[in-house]
Amino acid sequence: MELTAQLSLSLEQQVYANPRRMALLNCIVEAGSLSGGAKLAGMSYKAAWDAINDMNHRAEKPVLLLATGGKGGGGAQLTVFGERLVKLYQMLTDIQNRALNALQDETVPLDSLLAAISTFSAQSSARNQFIGRVSRIVRQPLHEVVYVVIGDAIELAAEVTHKSRERLQLSPGREVLLLVKAPAIRFVDGEGASEAVSTAESNHLQVKVVSVSASAAEQEVIVEAAEGLQLCAVTQRRIDLQAGQMVEVAVEPKQIVLAALEH
Repeated sequence: MELTAQLSLSLEQQVYANPRRMALLNCIVEAGSLSGGAKLAGMSYKAAWDAINDMNHRAEKPVLLLATGGKGGGGAQLTVFGERLVKLYQMLTDIQNRALNALQDETVPLDSLLAAISTFSAQSSARNQFIGRVSRIVRQPLHEVVYVVIGDAIELAAEVTHKSRERLQLSPGREVLLLVKAPAIRFVDGEGASEAVSTAESNHLQVKVVSVSASAAEQEVIVEAAEGLQLCAVTQRRIDLQAGQMVEVAVEPKQIVLAALEH
């Protein structure tokens, strides 16, 4: 199944921008004139003129500046507004296509806008990305500790500044994206304990080792917490771990980055 969609922008309940008009704008830019652009777009000069004239006069700002010269000549140049419109239309088209792809991928959750967007949009370099909801916020003199519940049973604490909490509009019930880089996950129990962590302030999880792989410089360990939640940890120390082994890991709250959609 291959779904497609045509993006149209309306102004005053009438079509303002659609694929045909935006293709015409791109052709005009390529040709440098209205007449040349019309030919590239496979349109008559009159149809092209009517389309550009409508866009120029129905919006508060014109999209294209036309130099004198008539049907056989004259130049054309996008205005600043026109350039931004072309870029925005391309961005919206790309988002629309990615959303259609997400519809056909049953692993992408569609009951959460943040979860869907984080899945089909640009990815972060952080290996661990989770969707959760703020359960409570504890205000400290220099920062705030935001507690986020992932799934039904896992609660992680993240440290943010007062300004960040205000900017992200964090409050109980707010949906957020948590980002944790792999080296920030430390092993704190067992024979191969990693670097020292502040156990009083860190998030602690009992996890099961899923896989272990190593290079000359570092070791990568995939572990699984409750509800099938998997985390990737990277350490420069060799730790004697086996698949299926239960271990304890810790993540300091200040190593967790929070992101949220703007209201």
